[in-house]
Amino acid sequence: MNFLKPLFTPVMLALLKKELLEVWRDRRALCVSLLFALLFPGMIASMTLFMFKSQGEKTVHLALLGGQDLPVLEQQLRKGQVELDSLPEGDPLALLEQGYDAVVKIDEGFSTDYRHFRSPKVYLYIDSSDRFSGQGANHVQQKLAELRQLVVQQRMVARGVPLKVVAPWQVQVRDVSTPSSRSAWIVGSIPALLIMTLFIGCLSSSIDASAGERERMSFEVLLQQPLAAWQVVLAKVLAVASISWLSSLLALISLMAVFPFLPLAEMGIQHATTPGGMVAMGLALLPLALLIAVVQILLALRSQSFKDAQTQLGILQLLPVTMLLVLDMSAVELEQPIWQLVPLVAQQQWFKALLVGDAVSIMWMITGSLVSLLLVVGCILGGARALQRESLLGAT
Repeated sequence: MNFLKPLFTPVMLALLKKELLEVWRDRRALCVSLLFALLFPGMIASMTLFMFKSQGEKTVHLALLGGQDLPVLEQQLRKGQVELDSLPEGDPLALLEQGYDAVVKIDEGFSTDYRHFRSPKVYLYIDSSDRFSGQGANHVQQKLAELRQLVVQQRMVARGVPLKVVAPWQVQVRDVSTPSSRSAWIVGSIPALLIMTLFIGCLSSSIDASAGERERMSFEVLLQQPLAAWQVVLAKVLAVASISWLSSLLALISLMAVFPFLPLAEMGIQHATTPGGMVAMGLALLPLALLIAVVQILLALRSQSFKDAQTQLGILQLLPVTMLLVLDMSAVELEQPIWQLVPLVAQQQWFKALLVGDAVSIMWMITGSLVSLLLVVGCILGGARALQRESLLGAT
């Protein structure tokens, strides 16, 4: 246990206290961390409610102009979740503005042309800027196509032509998707957004603790103390990681509190996170919080200025989260055990499994967390060597 003695020296504890006070006294960083942590469950709730509303069957509102003499056509259009208003006349544009999803207008002389085997016209008016207009157009086109096929078949049969000649094959579309599979992207996005809270939580603090202190020329004062360079880096990492980790825990707790009020069961989404699963996710976030904190501190320290650090870290926090979302949406197979050792990817897989109550190997979680901690140690040692260069501490 001799290697732990440098961690508990009075000077080291005083430095750690100083870094913690500076981090938690920064109201701007604290507000940003807490605000995103509280907005996180709101984002998930909004996406879930939007998905639930989109999956629900919406009644299509149609207007039929000039179809009073065509009861077969009107009956065909009324099939399904449809509200059809048959009107003798009207302006299609005005009817669309009144809330109709689509307007069907029968050409004048339709009955006469139909009886003489001509091709009378049926006009379909839609507003493509309306999100539900496409649903109305698809319904009209589908029902008219079915009726047209039926008329063609009747005409061929009346002339002694077998139906197999007209329709050599039949296409039947069967949607085998389930509400759970259609909504899987919601559960898949939660780990990426949860990891994003770590990046946002320590963004301002990591910049202030590195580039900010370099510009204030306080790094030289710290390095003149009876402390090793790695102790200085470690104290800053622990302080910065504390605020990001606690903000992620707040986001996780808030999300679990919101879940019971969401229509997850109606959407077929399995949610079986247990208190043990929440604890496991919280503990798995800690090594990742340390890794993100040390990487951001070192990158900010290598930047040319405070503003340059803000730009670099702003880009940094988007790239990993985007990568995780792309991996999830592209359905890349990550079944090989080696992925359990890759930071960010491993946490994403663990969280997805824990959110739906699937089993996660404790040994792989411990091993993957140890890999993240080893990377943290390596970055701290690398940062300690970098602090020995005078050019790194020269503020520009």
